[in-house]
Amino acid sequence: MSRRLLSRAVVALAVPALTITALSAPAEAAKAPKVPSITKVAKIYPHLAGGTVYTGESNPTAPPKKCGKEGKKIKGASGVYASYDAVYDPAVGYTPPSGAAPSISIQAMKFKTTAAAVKYLHGSGKTIKCNGGGVGDDLDIKTKIKKFSFKLGDERSGYTATSKFPDGDVYVSQSYLVRDGKFIVSAYASSSDGTAPSKKTGLKLIKMALKTAS
Repeated sequence: MSRRLLSRAVVALAVPALTITALSAPAEAAKAPKVPSITKVAKIYPHLAGGTVYTGESNPTAPPKKCGKEGKKIKGASGVYASYDAVYDPAVGYTPPSGAAPSISIQAMKFKTTAAAVKYLHGSGKTIKCNGGGVGDDLDIKTKIKKFSFKLGDERSGYTATSKFPDGDVYVSQSYLVRDGKFIVSAYASSSDGTAPSKKTGLKLIKMALKTAS
């Protein structure tokens, strides 16, 4: 697995139960809520100006009964996942995300009822605990997850995931999860230089993402 994919995989540590079924550029899931354009995201994270957004349909799934098992797709729920990339310069190659210029992704979901959204959000903690051991057992990655608080929507959760790799590299991600009625929106900012992305800037991102989705 490349370092680029690993940086995104570390973000997935704090993602509640979901299955990303496709990832393309550009695309939008049918009947799914919308996600912000990269132009709007770049107003918060300038390093993304002129970059590309890759989107794909996501299927919210119920928390598994046991870690390692796949949860069932939730009926009547739809979602879209988006990953935002900076301009790629072939002469320079891939630039690893940093605390100052993090990797950004957003997920927006809509449920059939508010009750279904509440159930999903309350059950997401089990998935986080299952993922807490690291990204891939064979990589021997040690991960610590710490909660943080903020105010937005009807319910919300915030997590900082710090993952240490065997070679000494440290990846840090800030994850925001908000429910507002039938909608649940997540935003993630991750780095691979050991420094944490700004929570204040991340809060601006999740506020915009929630407004766009609902």
